[in-house]
Amino acid sequence: MLLRSLLLSLVFTFAALPAAHAGFRVAGGLGLGTTSTSNEISEDEGPMTMLISVDYVYHSKLLLGFEHLRSLSMSPPASSNSFSGLYFQWYWNAVPTPYVTADKLNTNEIVFRDIGYFWGTGVGIAQSANLPDAQGKTSNAAGFYLSPRVGADLQLTNRMGVRGEFIMATTVIGTGQIMSMSLAGSLYFSFN
Repeated sequence: MLLRSLLLSLVFTFAALPAAHAGFRVAGGLGLGTTSTSNEISEDEGPMTMLISVDYVYHSKLLLGFEHLRSLSMSPPASSNSFSGLYFQWYWNAVPTPYVTADKLNTNEIVFRDIGYFWGTGVGIAQSANLPDAQGKTSNAAGFYLSPRVGADLQLTNRMGVRGEFIMATTVIGTGQIMSMSLAGSLYFSFN
């Protein structure tokens, strides 16, 4: 219910704002990382993570979006821990933008075509779905999380770019504890 309310407020906010040149971006990527869950017992999952995000360039230095981060285990294959929520990224210089000619730019818009370094945080709901052990004890946990991050974006073509980021996500309210540390690389596609 809370996540749905946050998502609806994000959509209404986007509808009322003037569009920045980079507009919406969709990203997907993989990375290295580990996720630990603890309740009655503790379990780890890794060594990989998967990240999917949809974001919107609010203005030249601020990006707002929705994220879904999952842990991936190779042996045995599993993906039982997830983080889903809203996030923002603040760029030190500016959000890298698609390559456009000067006549297509607004006079009050910054165009930045270098590496854009950012910091930010996310907030949302985390949950795990691990099977109980032989004694019936579980590591399952759920709750609200915070996910501070740092990273960099680079626009490669008019529509495509790459992002590298370090994300540390941890539950702050809820049952049990879920904590994830990830170093992820993503490809993103811009829609003006």
